[in-house]
Amino acid sequence: MPVRKLTSEQRLSRAIDIMEALYAAGETGMTRGDICSRFDITGAALDEIIDIVSTLADRESGARIICERHGECIILTGDAGRVLPLRLSAAEGAVLNHELESMGIDSRAAERIRHALLPEKLGYNQRVVDTVARGSHWQQLNCAIQDGVRCRIIYRSMDDTRPRERLIDPLRIATHGDQTYLIAWDVEVDEQRSYRMDKIEGLTLTDDSVERHAPASASLHESLSKAEQSAKLLMPLDMAERLDWAGIMSIEPNGADMATVTVRYGSEHWLFCQVIAAGGAIRILDDPASAKRLCDMAKSLTCPL
Repeated sequence: MPVRKLTSEQRLSRAIDIMEALYAAGETGMTRGDICSRFDITGAALDEIIDIVSTLADRESGARIICERHGECIILTGDAGRVLPLRLSAAEGAVLNHELESMGIDSRAAERIRHALLPEKLGYNQRVVDTVARGSHWQQLNCAIQDGVRCRIIYRSMDDTRPRERLIDPLRIATHGDQTYLIAWDVEVDEQRSYRMDKIEGLTLTDDSVERHAPASASLHESLSKAEQSAKLLMPLDMAERLDWAGIMSIEPNGADMATVTVRYGSEHWLFCQVIAAGGAIRILDDPASAKRLCDMAKSLTCPL
């Protein structure tokens, strides 16, 4: 049975996928057999794709892609690290979708662009998996974890008024519900921390290696259960039953159609945002002082007429 040749579109798609896999593999590279098996191609097709990849260059910087063959092993070298796959954030995806709808682009071409680039949360399929949840730095952080490289990230937590720099030793990437988190060791506070991947605004790889720390295996729920801050909230029972907050400790009926929810939390700002977002359906029962701070925060969000 004759071997089916790849179309031009298939060759280009395989070339991008193989380039990303070789970049992630780093200096160890991948064997020809592994590549052919993983991407369902023949050895002849692989040689053709390697030739295509090796001709790529960035016009402005002159960065080049080079595939070196060492026997059965293939390694991506040169300035390949400066040519990374495109990953759109949710905001970028929304802008792109708006432009596709407003500029009168051919519907078939627009659909191909949506399929390739837009996050699934905007209602379209995607080839780049988990764009929104992983943020823009997933690939570099994944490589930093594998290589043991210390990093500087720009990150703003719920309680920060502006983004600030953290020096971290990345440990692993974990998923909880719809969110993806970087589990890392904060060098300055000398403790393990979790950072939402989509809120990491900047990343710099340092020249230093990480100090090895055993990552704590506790889940987000287990971590929040040890938090010192807690609150009792009164809300409709049907709303309480739909909550997916990781810090919920108990839900107890309170009357015919109400419930008291005990929740532990790491950020008071996060708690207040949940209460405000509920539009008056949630009340704080056990802490009059926090209720006053909630009112002050809500007033600060109003716009004067």
